[in-house]
Amino acid sequence: MENPSWNETLAQLNKDIRKENKSLRNRLQSISYDHRFLENQVRKRFKNYPLIPNERCGLWYCNPQTYNQTSYFKSTDGHTNQWDFSTRRLNFHLFPTLQEKGGIIIVDSTRRGKKIPDSLSKTVPIWCAVINYIMLESAGVDFDTEDILFVPPVTVSANEYHSIKLKLPNLVEKMKTLGALNGKELYDSMNGKVLRPIWVYPGSSILQNSVDPFTGEILDSKWEVPENENIIPLILCTVSYQAQDGMDKRNGFTYVQGAADDHELWSEGLTPLMFWEHYGYLADTTHNVDELKDYIKELVLAKTMEQVSLKDNIDDIIKPIEQITERLYLGKIVENSIINEGIYQELSKKYDLVILLSNNVKLETDENNLDALVQIYNLQSGSKKSSKDLRAKLPGIYDTIHTSISEGSKVLVCCNTAADISIGVILSVLCKDYSQDWKFDPIGEPLITKTVIRKHLSQLITCLNGRNINVSRATLNSVNSFLM
Repeated sequence: MENPSWNETLAQLNKDIRKENKSLRNRLQSISYDHRFLENQVRKRFKNYPLIPNERCGLWYCNPQTYNQTSYFKSTDGHTNQWDFSTRRLNFHLFPTLQEKGGIIIVDSTRRGKKIPDSLSKTVPIWCAVINYIMLESAGVDFDTEDILFVPPVTVSANEYHSIKLKLPNLVEKMKTLGALNGKELYDSMNGKVLRPIWVYPGSSILQNSVDPFTGEILDSKWEVPENENIIPLILCTVSYQAQDGMDKRNGFTYVQGAADDHELWSEGLTPLMFWEHYGYLADTTHNVDELKDYIKELVLAKTMEQVSLKDNIDDIIKPIEQITERLYLGKIVENSIINEGIYQELSKKYDLVILLSNNVKLETDENNLDALVQIYNLQSGSKKSSKDLRAKLPGIYDTIHTSISEGSKVLVCCNTAADISIGVILSVLCKDYSQDWKFDPIGEPLITKTVIRKHLSQLITCLNGRNINVSRATLNSVNSFLM
């Protein structure tokens, strides 16, 4: 007869071992190891193409000094039988870079069990196929689906490819409904070339020519698009290699595949930016787990305590500021900022109303003036709770903005990312007070549908060219609830 207490002890030991294998130290060392693969092999092989880390996981593997843009392709849009072209994550800001540079490197990772994440094996390929379809069709070019839809055969079966192929026309129609893309103009700007995904990962054949087979030395061998290929390549880089949990201990730590995934569960408050700002210490193999946790605790505490007191300069705390319409402006406000009298006066010279969506920004000015210019709402982008709370607060926020812009006033709307809750607020105003071509037209209540909302959102994304907009589902649900 088995001893229950022995089974419980054994189960606990296994749990502890798994936890140790994925410790903070092992994760940080694994991220550093994968980063070296990216720098030493991938970037040297594709040196003409800029890095584009795929949020959120890809941010950990790329030094912020090496990229100017990010992408947001979710794996869920590539899951089997859930294939989709997201109208919330259009990623159109990548077009100018693709046109100018002739290609990009998108960086992501995946946990054990997969060689390539669904984001790179299916989501991006579907995105490319939809764009290719619209471009070629608009230009009057005959094509077969096989000419525009490419997937890695090593991870996507022929049956799944066929299923995606059958769904592609519906996804194209979904995109066309938005009216956000001029296919012929895009075709011309891409010089008639199609977007072509190319997959790289540790051990992939396309990287073999960059390594000396005898010495293992990394060669300076730049990849070029074959002359007979009329393509713009998207190099889809999976930085982690396939490994069983707890098995690879060759490099002085236990390797964790896709170590950066779900960082909220393991990072102790560390962010990708903080990681790279303190890379020298955090990637040092001589530090143990306790030392790393203590160091990170101090970093997080210092970040929390840090408050930015302006010296009469808006650019120190709100940047960038981008004009959406003649009367609406969008800004990103630095966390834990203090708005003093000087900055208050500077804001008053440029705007008639400032909406701050933040739970950590403070005003240091005469309270009697607060309702005249600056209004703070305790909402934080990136927080599901705040996105849900927006539903109750949005009517009041909208009424305040509506009254102001109806008088011809200029309104600045800010949140801590300029990509989520502030976008939701501006989107609501655009839908209710503006026509489809963004002419101010508050007379009469327009019929607002999800299609109308999507069209305004896609136009807003296009307006913010070059920047990744990531409106959460919870924020959009709050917007939909308010508008419909």
